[in-house]
Amino acid sequence: MLQLSSLSKSYGAVHALRPTNLQIPAGQMVGVIGRSGAGKSTLLRLLNRLTEPSHGRIDFDGTDVTALQGRDLRMWRASCAMIFQQFNLVPRLDVITNVLLGRIARHGPLSALMPRFSIQERAMAVLALDRLGCAAFAFQRAETLSGGQQQRVAIARALMQEPTILLADEPIASLDPHSASLVMDALHRINQEDGITVVCNLHTLDTARQYCTRVVGIAAGEVVFDGAPSELTASMVRHIYGVADNAQNFRESATSTTLASPIDSELLAMAA
Repeated sequence: MLQLSSLSKSYGAVHALRPTNLQIPAGQMVGVIGRSGAGKSTLLRLLNRLTEPSHGRIDFDGTDVTALQGRDLRMWRASCAMIFQQFNLVPRLDVITNVLLGRIARHGPLSALMPRFSIQERAMAVLALDRLGCAAFAFQRAETLSGGQQQRVAIARALMQEPTILLADEPIASLDPHSASLVMDALHRINQEDGITVVCNLHTLDTARQYCTRVVGIAAGEVVFDGAPSELTASMVRHIYGVADNAQNFRESATSTTLASPIDSELLAMAA
């Protein structure tokens, strides 16, 4: 169980995430939705301890995550793997080496300077790539791959960390629809087959409805919805995405929205 108690993050007078209380049982696939700047990325970075909270606490199975330091913190970040929108691969390294870098936390900080990987770890990397449909690219430089292929390699690297939680920060925001489907299919399959908890930031409600059993909606740094996708009302969706209550205004806002904050076609139907 991952538990957040009054967790918040502020930058001076700006509240990136207001006091938040959430419980995420093991094995859930949670979609976090909201506009750009709503606080979705801040939430994930707090969970991974890439950002320190201003107040509050994170607990995981009885461990105070916010108090971890040194090796314990490094191991938490390994078990709570992060997948980024921009892939964060090393372009000049081949794919299999990028995947093997997911083992660095298990080796210790000195191994990052001159990493040496065992035969068993190399076999793990090949299996992870094969699972993501990327084994054929193992010895290509990462920079030669398409965006969708790079994101699947990034997921394979995260699996090498042997995580209990996968955090995906808008993993499909820069991908075409076909590549986005492959990436989301992979995350859903990992969740279902391995029982790994997945918390995924998403712009679009359609994607959350298709893949997630639970949706958390954030607006202006505050959790304003937490429940099943089927429980989202048109009024709540308008609140999460910050569009007008009037249905006509809602339709106009949706059709003029840029990629920075996309609104699904489904939302138009909900507002009609």
